[in-house]
Amino acid sequence: MGQIVLIEDNPSLNELLSINLTTYVGVEVIPRKNAEDAIGLLNILPNVDLIICSHKIGEEDTAKLLVNYINDRKLDTGLIILGGNAKSHSEHAVIIENASEWEKVINTSAKILGISQEILAKKVLPDYIPIPVSYFARLDTSCCDVFIRIKKGPDDFQFVKRIHSGDTFSKTMVKRYVEQGLTHFYIPKELQKNFTNFLSDQLVKILENNFENIDEQIEVVADSYNVATKEILKLGFTSATVQLTDSIVDNMVEIFDKSSEMSTLLHKIINSKSSYLYQHCHMTSVVASECIKNLGIETKADHEKLAFAAFFKDISFVDNEDLAKITTYEELEKAEISEEDWDLVFNHALESSVLIRKHPEAPLGVDDIVKHHHGSMNGKGFSTANVTKLTSLQQIFLISAEFVKELMAYRERGGKPTPIIEELYQKYPTPDMVSVIKALETTLKRKSK
Repeated sequence: MGQIVLIEDNPSLNELLSINLTTYVGVEVIPRKNAEDAIGLLNILPNVDLIICSHKIGEEDTAKLLVNYINDRKLDTGLIILGGNAKSHSEHAVIIENASEWEKVINTSAKILGISQEILAKKVLPDYIPIPVSYFARLDTSCCDVFIRIKKGPDDFQFVKRIHSGDTFSKTMVKRYVEQGLTHFYIPKELQKNFTNFLSDQLVKILENNFENIDEQIEVVADSYNVATKEILKLGFTSATVQLTDSIVDNMVEIFDKSSEMSTLLHKIINSKSSYLYQHCHMTSVVASECIKNLGIETKADHEKLAFAAFFKDISFVDNEDLAKITTYEELEKAEISEEDWDLVFNHALESSVLIRKHPEAPLGVDDIVKHHHGSMNGKGFSTANVTKLTSLQQIFLISAEFVKELMAYRERGGKPTPIIEELYQKYPTPDMVSVIKALETTLKRKSK
């Protein structure tokens, strides 16, 4: 049995990683408090297969100490660092910047230990599977019993029922658990698909309601998007996830129809309590719809196509949305990311276009809009060389996605705004692209008057 040393001072994350590494990867997990404690162990057991450590434990520069120890002794021990600045670490270490991405930690550990994804997928599931607490934000009942997990010993957990199947519960209860630091509830493994179907059905019902205002509608759409994208990647397309996706797209189109000004709507979305991926998705859909409206080529079918494309374009980044901010070769080469993440960014447009073809009701041509949304003809990487070969909708979508990315980047960094429109004119000087940029500029000038 392989051995992994785990150094993580967040008790919840420590437990989550321990149980999943043991269950899925089939290793012995050896917990240690800090680098000093781990190095003491390595002096006795130099053949440990892998170390997973937090970037820092208290004031200790944990990752740096371990990198130096491994390098000085030329050990073959693998190293996964959770959080921190990748530039300060060995090129042989794998950096996972968001420590809460436990599934990514498990998959990366398996890869380092030579366990294929096929073998990993065949591992027996534990009796209970984790469900993000956020999934319960829009629910007041459950189709199955819901548990919390309590640690009784180093490798002994007790699952305590907190919600009975069919019982109602308050949002205050869920909020209280969140405030206490709970990240996951647990449900019986055999009810995973049942729960996903139930949750999707409940969200669809909410999305079909008449909302009091657009702000409320945006909040529900954002929560639903978060659930739908995660569950599609986990379980694929089921009748429930297809229905939920379609309902989200319908609501995005409806919100655009109800809004009188694009700038006001973008402001509402970007200031909503939602993820970067959702905001980029919805805002790209809005800007693209505004462009076809100004160009006089809009149809209801095209609005739906653009919303579908916006939904799926970055779905590969659900577990690490910061990767969606990389949209040029220069940014990709400078990014301090693992080889696996590099490949994910480079190929995400192609992979997303392949995924959307599995959606039984996706509009014709959406896959190509997604495939070319960074300009590359084969869906790999980024390019401006062949944009003239793209269709009108593909060009509009590309410009819209790029405009939104720069708009969101300006908001993140603050300070003086960059001349986004001028930069787009310089980057895409061809007549077709210029006409698209002018269509967008028309709206922005109208707002400024």
